[in-house]
Amino acid sequence: MNQTVMDWPDPLCAAAFRGLEKLQQASEVGANAALALQHADILGLLAEFDPVIAGTLPIAINTEQSDIDILCHAVDLSRFNDCVDSTFSSYPHYRRHQRAPTNHVGVASVVRFECAGGDCNGFEVEIFATDCPSTAQYGFIHMLAEARILSLLGPDFAKRVRALKRQNVKTEPAFAQLLRLSGDPYIGVAELANMSMDEMKAFVNRKGPFVVG
Repeated sequence: MNQTVMDWPDPLCAAAFRGLEKLQQASEVGANAALALQHADILGLLAEFDPVIAGTLPIAINTEQSDIDILCHAVDLSRFNDCVDSTFSSYPHYRRHQRAPTNHVGVASVVRFECAGGDCNGFEVEIFATDCPSTAQYGFIHMLAEARILSLLGPDFAKRVRALKRQNVKTEPAFAQLLRLSGDPYIGVAELANMSMDEMKAFVNRKGPFVVG
């Protein structure tokens, strides 16, 4: 997956989505989620596995059911499993399972637990670990493409995405429906991340009625 497109402004480049800053600035819910992660030092505890926050919270299209998604790079899944079991098994609602490989994603470990910090209510955390580098995983590529689309199409488009999500439409199918992408929505959205800013502006202008000024 090509991530070498360089003409996007720094806030929309892949490196900008590392750490907690995007989450802190996204929304009040995002700021509270970041506080919970900071309080428990979740990213620090996962540092060996290059954790990167993905999903809907860093790009402010979360709904009431959204959790904190963290992608990890685990060359040795057995070691990862041992580490998360020893580190997080005491957290509320901890569970871990192995997800079988799909056509596009290799075998993965999926970990879930509840995390709270300070005055925050608990947040459900999902960690997704594969042997693919964190920022090359589909979850990150999707978020990057979606952030760029949202930057061009603005809050009205984001509102439409959230409305579809509240109707139980997953994020990538929601984007694909609104942009009238054909084929597999997960592949289609990922391919948009390869576009330069000018290419994506032209693309969304052709789709209408979401016209970029």
